[in-house]
Amino acid sequence: MDSENKQRISLYLDRDTVKKTDKMMKEYGYKSRNEFYTEAVESFIADELLQENNAALSEKLARAVAELSENNAKAISKGLFRYAVKLERVMRMIATLSDISEREVENMRREAINNVRRTRGKVNLKDIIAGYYNK
Repeated sequence: MDSENKQRISLYLDRDTVKKTDKMMKEYGYKSRNEFYTEAVESFIADELLQENNAALSEKLARAVAELSENNAKAISKGLFRYAVKLERVMRMIATLSDISEREVENMRREAINNVRRTRGKVNLKDIIAGYYNK
C-alpha cells in the first residue's frame, strides 16, 4: 500500500500491551508496529466478515471445491495452511496478552469443539462474548 492510501491515526494503549506487542512483533519478524497492527486489524475484520457471511461463503466454497481439479485443490490447501499459520499467530498474541490458566484453555478447547460440532462451524463471535459475560 502506498502512502497516498494511508492515513495516520493515534492510538492509546496500555503500556503493558505495547511492551508485549513489541516483544511479539520482534519474535515473529514484523518490521514495524504499523505492519503488526495492520495485520492484526485486517485479520480481525476478515474474521468478522466471515462470521457475518458464513452460510453464503460455506455454500459457495462447497460448490467451488466440488468443481476443482487436483492442482486447484493443492492451491487451496496451501492457502488454508497460510490461514492456519496466521490464526496460530493471532492465538499466540491473545495468549501473551491474557492471564488465562492452562486449565481454562483446555476448558475453552473442549467448549469450542462442542460448539463447532453442534453448530457445524457456524459459531458467532458475538454469541460467544455474550455467553462469556453472562456466566
